[in-house]
Amino acid sequence: RDQKCSRTFYPSLAMPAPTAATRSPRSFLKLSAESEEEGGSHKVARRAVIKPRREVEDPPEKQARARSADQHEDTRLLEARARALAALNRRLPRGQDAEQSSDRNATLVPAKDREKSEASSSRCRCLRRGGICTCDADEDWLRSKRPQAAKYSPPHLRSGGRVTLAPAAATASASSHSGGATLKRAMTAQDVPCTCLRRHGRCSCQADHRWLERKRRHVVPYVPPHAKERKEDLEKKRTEIASKEESNETRPAAPNIRTLARRWEPKLERPGSFRFNPLQSEGEVVLCDDQGLEAECCEQAFAGQGVKAIPVLKSGKYHFEVELLRDCAVAIGWSSAMSPASTWDHQAFGYSSEGCKVNKEEEAYGPRFGKAGDVIGALAEWKVDSGRQLLQISFMLNGKDLGVAYTVGGEKAIDPEPVPVQPHISQLSSGLLMHVRLRGSAEGEPLAFPQAGFSALADAKSRDFCPFSQAVAEASTERTAVSITEEQLSDFCVPDTHIVELYDLPGSLELAGQTGAAAIEKLPWERKLAACLAKQLGIPAKLLPWPSAVFVRETAADASTALVAFRRVLHAKQLVDATSGVAKAGASGQNLQARPLQNATATSRERLQAWRGEEHRPQVVPTAARRLIHSSLQRQMPLAHLVEEKNLKSRRQNR
Repeated sequence: RDQKCSRTFYPSLAMPAPTAATRSPRSFLKLSAESEEEGGSHKVARRAVIKPRREVEDPPEKQARARSADQHEDTRLLEARARALAALNRRLPRGQDAEQSSDRNATLVPAKDREKSEASSSRCRCLRRGGICTCDADEDWLRSKRPQAAKYSPPHLRSGGRVTLAPAAATASASSHSGGATLKRAMTAQDVPCTCLRRHGRCSCQADHRWLERKRRHVVPYVPPHAKERKEDLEKKRTEIASKEESNETRPAAPNIRTLARRWEPKLERPGSFRFNPLQSEGEVVLCDDQGLEAECCEQAFAGQGVKAIPVLKSGKYHFEVELLRDCAVAIGWSSAMSPASTWDHQAFGYSSEGCKVNKEEEAYGPRFGKAGDVIGALAEWKVDSGRQLLQISFMLNGKDLGVAYTVGGEKAIDPEPVPVQPHISQLSSGLLMHVRLRGSAEGEPLAFPQAGFSALADAKSRDFCPFSQAVAEASTERTAVSITEEQLSDFCVPDTHIVELYDLPGSLELAGQTGAAAIEKLPWERKLAACLAKQLGIPAKLLPWPSAVFVRETAADASTALVAFRRVLHAKQLVDATSGVAKAGASGQNLQARPLQNATATSRERLQAWRGEEHRPQVVPTAARRLIHSSLQRQMPLAHLVEEKNLKSRRQNR
């Protein structure tokens, strides 16, 4: 650019790659001066020419002097590097002469070749000073410096003399061969693992272990107060058990509920007894006398408590009284044999001291009571109205009649039917504990306020008495009937005993003489068949309505067979018995022929399975489930459950 510049560069020439022959940067450039004369003026121009060394034509003496100068310069640089490292306290250790000579005679390697050699060699952690690896030299230098560190003596060795320590494993192996005198030899074992800090270059595992053992003898572990108390209680319990085993004092086991049921079977199945039934008590309720006329609740509990009495009645007009021997909170009434003694379900009817009548729900009824000396009377009367049996329950307080509280039975098919009942007394969840006495027995106190037309339970007649096993069966059957819904009835999802098959059905059905026959003729075939069933059973049509009490479906294409599902098993049994009676008498007519489901045709069984669906499960006996539940609760099975199992077993044997 500037014509005044007297120096020209040639960019086309490139610097050759360094080789072993070119060890100094000064040998890369050679300057040659050329003088040029331009025009009339005398000017001198100097040019820098880059040429390889081999192209420079120098005499051999000059080349030898250059090589010696280069070697001298390299030596000077290495010495300067060593002095710099010594000044920084990073001086390399003195190595062998062969290693020093090899380091000094090391040649420069091109950058590309040096990278390849580094990649092929193992990875090092040094700074690669001068282009060579110094890992081994640095490691030797560090080993030479470690023994010069300040020595540390542990506290347990400061008072006494110093000993040479070795790992515990090494000491054990050494002492087994040559005794304790070989402690220093075991210290030299390098393969023994060491867990100490290796203070002042020696292992102190054994001394630390002895020091810890000596300290642990004086340390008492902390135990929480509740743990100490529990430990003391366990020790006391173990002492009591050991003392009982030594003295051979064994407490007699309580009799099994099955054994008691067999012992009490005469009183449960025969009339003549009026007393509390100890097999039907729940909670902490005890009988205070031998006659079983006084009962007392000894302990307040979160669960319900109560007791029931015998006999069980199914008809007549009867009356019993309960006298309060102290202030208490109780409920008094009647209940079925399947109702628990501690609660009031839909088959239990009571009058509580809070002035309410208790069934599934509470409802205001009469005045409050609960003072010592109060006498509560419970009356039960069975009536027959329009061919249906009804049960009326009323109460009295200190001789005052409080009126009818419950009427069991009705015109609707879903209304509960009256079942045999027995006296029932329970402790309320909140209030004073009860202490009561039954009145109206021949051995105890007579009725304080007898009611005209009602007899005492001690004077129950045989025709009004109901055996306990029969009472359980009727109550269980009624519970099943009440729990069935119209949807379950239409899908035939009822017990098999509630289903019968009609066969050899006539082509036309006679409904003459039946109320509303003209209207029934217009109904579908299934509805007309249900009306014929009500006529044959002698039941008014309103007491066997469709579809709440009965449901009919045909199973054959020619309408020759059909399945009937009843809400109550009594109707199915009556229909089968009527058919068998007609067959024995040899009568003919328009009576429908029926047989149990177990004798039904295969087509009807297949239709029934399709109607029920895959989700339906046949009814099973809950014996195993009941036993598991009561065993987990550590309680005896209720007497009603045991009697129900016995009834099912006897029914199977009769089949």
